[in-house]
Amino acid sequence: MSLYSKQSVAVFIIGAACWVCVTANLRAETTPDPNQTTLTGDWGSTRLSVETAPDFNQTTLTGDWGGTRTTLSDNGITFDIDAVLSSQGVLDGGTNRSWQHGGSMEYLIEFDFNKMGLWDMAFLDVRVEHQFGDFVNKNTGTFFAANTEGLFPLPNYNNVNVSEVKYTQFLSEDFAVFFGKINTLDGDDNVFAGGRGKTNFMNQNFVFNPVPITTVPYSSLGVGAMKFFPNALAEDPAILTFMVLGADGKPNTSGFDSDFENGESYIVGYRQPTRFFDKSGSHTFVTTYGTKDYTLLNQDPRLALGALADYPVTLEEKGNSWSFTYNMHQYLYTEQEDPTQGYGVFGRLGFADEETSPIADFYSVGIGGKGMIDGRDNDTYGIGYFYATLSDEFGSVIQHVLGDAQGLELFYNIELTKWLHITPDFQIIEPSDRTIDTIYIAGLRAKIDF
Repeated sequence: MSLYSKQSVAVFIIGAACWVCVTANLRAETTPDPNQTTLTGDWGSTRLSVETAPDFNQTTLTGDWGGTRTTLSDNGITFDIDAVLSSQGVLDGGTNRSWQHGGSMEYLIEFDFNKMGLWDMAFLDVRVEHQFGDFVNKNTGTFFAANTEGLFPLPNYNNVNVSEVKYTQFLSEDFAVFFGKINTLDGDDNVFAGGRGKTNFMNQNFVFNPVPITTVPYSSLGVGAMKFFPNALAEDPAILTFMVLGADGKPNTSGFDSDFENGESYIVGYRQPTRFFDKSGSHTFVTTYGTKDYTLLNQDPRLALGALADYPVTLEEKGNSWSFTYNMHQYLYTEQEDPTQGYGVFGRLGFADEETSPIADFYSVGIGGKGMIDGRDNDTYGIGYFYATLSDEFGSVIQHVLGDAQGLELFYNIELTKWLHITPDFQIIEPSDRTIDTIYIAGLRAKIDF
């Protein structure tokens, strides 16, 4: 398929979805005909009149599968499938001002072994994902991805990946152990800035903190434990987590032969919920430590030039690296009848080993919320700012060209139906590369829950 064809298909899908949902909403606002008949079919309720309209109040496009979905869930097997389509373009700055259209599919399956009649308090989570099309990241000229979807499971990699197969066993109501192939992206989530780039912000710096990237793989074999305070059945418990992962984990390999070959990554995290101002919030602290050999950033310039010229050189390495991150959110206002509606603030900060991590310090702050407009209770919105400091260990030659980076992003997520959300997005980025002008990026994202 040509590039033009890919772009046309992506634009057509997003446009058609918007048209269908707007039409459906207009139908839903009209007074129903009392003579209409309701039939139950394999894909949910269908109201028949002069025109046939699907049930747009259902939470997924494909409905209940004629009751099969509910039956499976009641018996311990839950399916969550979504597609994300995005169209973004560099309006000014960057390295290429063309628009790019891409997306991803994600399939989540959870097995509850208690409901399946096998054994108590045990779960198996499976995540399958792949991306398609092209993303704007390659056109920006910045290290940071303006579209997080284009990073995972791997950049510019369209094959299907099983990035998570994790077994969890609760030994009591307040303690659980887990092992398997573990996906780490959700570990830095919060209410206003997270969502894997599918629901809130699109830029990676508002989805996760970049400083642990050196020591924490996206997907790797590992083992861990969780302690809940007071217990996992509480509405919002505090959680202490410990994990050991293979330092070389990749989402497109099983990892049995390679993930632990060169070292381990140790991760300790603690999440504390709060009720400041009688409003919900959270504070998460994470420290990481890696034991593989990491390339030192402060190399002899002759070695770097030799590597660029493809000469055989041995770069100096260090046998460990570390990072520390902090992640918070706090509601400032909520509606009494629905505490999820309101607005608040979020923030992240991080520090890493400057000898091995290109990003030494990171900061982000912003405002997010839900239900800003009357009658649009499920729309979400946010505006955020980030600042990333380049390591001082880079040599003078690199520092002459590269510096700190900063950026701003705002989005508004529109719920057209329970299963279709459309998000206009705008970003301004001051890149590390001093030879590239300030980057202005506009985009549109559609998320469909199947």
